[in-house]
Amino acid sequence: MTRYSWLLVPFFLTACNSDDITLPEIDVPTTVTVNTAFEEGENGWVSGFSDYPVADESIYQLVSGIQQIPDTENKTGYLLGGMNRSDDLFMYLKKQISGLVPNTRYTLTVEVTFWSDAGNVCFGIGGSPGDAVYIKAGATELEPAQADYYMNIDTGHQSQDGNDARVLGNVSIDGLSCDSSEFGSKSLSLSSEMAFEIFSSSDGQLWVMVGSDSGYEGQTHLYYESINVTLTPS
Repeated sequence: MTRYSWLLVPFFLTACNSDDITLPEIDVPTTVTVNTAFEEGENGWVSGFSDYPVADESIYQLVSGIQQIPDTENKTGYLLGGMNRSDDLFMYLKKQISGLVPNTRYTLTVEVTFWSDAGNVCFGIGGSPGDAVYIKAGATELEPAQADYYMNIDTGHQSQDGNDARVLGNVSIDGLSCDSSEFGSKSLSLSSEMAFEIFSSSDGQLWVMVGSDSGYEGQTHLYYESINVTLTPS
């Protein structure tokens, strides 16, 4: 379920003479939250893939959509999966947030919970299937999308931050074996201490993105269980 919360506070100025003058309402920026649990569907989040040749899409085995999470009973998540033949496959979810005060600086924080079958310190082609696949989160005015080959925004390269996204951690799960025989859950966050600030657009909107940047040259399947986003006026 996706939940929005915001508050528009009106201010009025009254003149001292007998003819009172009321000024127009002024939008005062307050904290906006968007909490999504994918057990009830996509809730406005849209999947995308990048950093691969579109003409060869079939060999990347790209999959996405709401599915039951393996090793759970009646728990669903937003699946993103692909075979990283380019050694740099980027798989992401994006959502547009409206109702912000226009041209206002906000601090972004994100909490994401996902399920992965990658254990810690496991060997893989090009890199570890868990330690070399990085979860990132960020926000932009521009709708995130693949442009020719790469993303049209700066998400950074694998373990490196970009101007439009920060690295939250990797997809390895403590206690899992290296044979991808089971899934486990993990939560990561973009905290306020990471100081990701963004200006809302002139019409009071932003695009928020969560994705994985892979250095593992194999198959990765991630099931996103929930994404909670907070935008706080800076």
